[in-house]
Amino acid sequence: MKKEEIKIGGLYTMKVGKNTTAVRIMSQNEDGHWVVCNIKTNKEVVIKSANQLTGVYRTQSDKAAQVETHTDESSKTAKPKQEPTLSKTGILAAALLVLEEEGKPLNCPQMVKLMFEKGYWKTDAKTPAATLHSAISTEIKKKGNESRFRKTERGKFELVKQ
Repeated sequence: MKKEEIKIGGLYTMKVGKNTTAVRIMSQNEDGHWVVCNIKTNKEVVIKSANQLTGVYRTQSDKAAQVETHTDESSKTAKPKQEPTLSKTGILAAALLVLEEEGKPLNCPQMVKLMFEKGYWKTDAKTPAATLHSAISTEIKKKGNESRFRKTERGKFELVKQ
């Protein structure tokens, strides 16, 4: 803000570090600094620069009214919703596709290799097989009998027939 915009008795938003707080300007010193009172804590603070004030303080109801008017304007010029595009397949969804196509139990490195070859899933991660194993194990642990996967032998998983 500029010095000329600041009025004694006015409510302003003051920047303190990363946070902002509401203050009321109480008075101005001879040296040009302002004495302000924090609205929430009623503590007095001296502001040396007008740059610490970010703007006029608006109450929550003012902000809500501003949001409502903003949404009303935007709804008139809103674009129609587009059809959802093909999004990236997640690792578990890709594992489901691979296990469904293969029809036999596979271990995680085999599944990841097939996912990459068929283009179901792409990543730059260094250990995608470990990620897949962890995700499948977590699903089995959390969902129990409702899980889409079943562990057949050490390190191998198959698709649960439904």
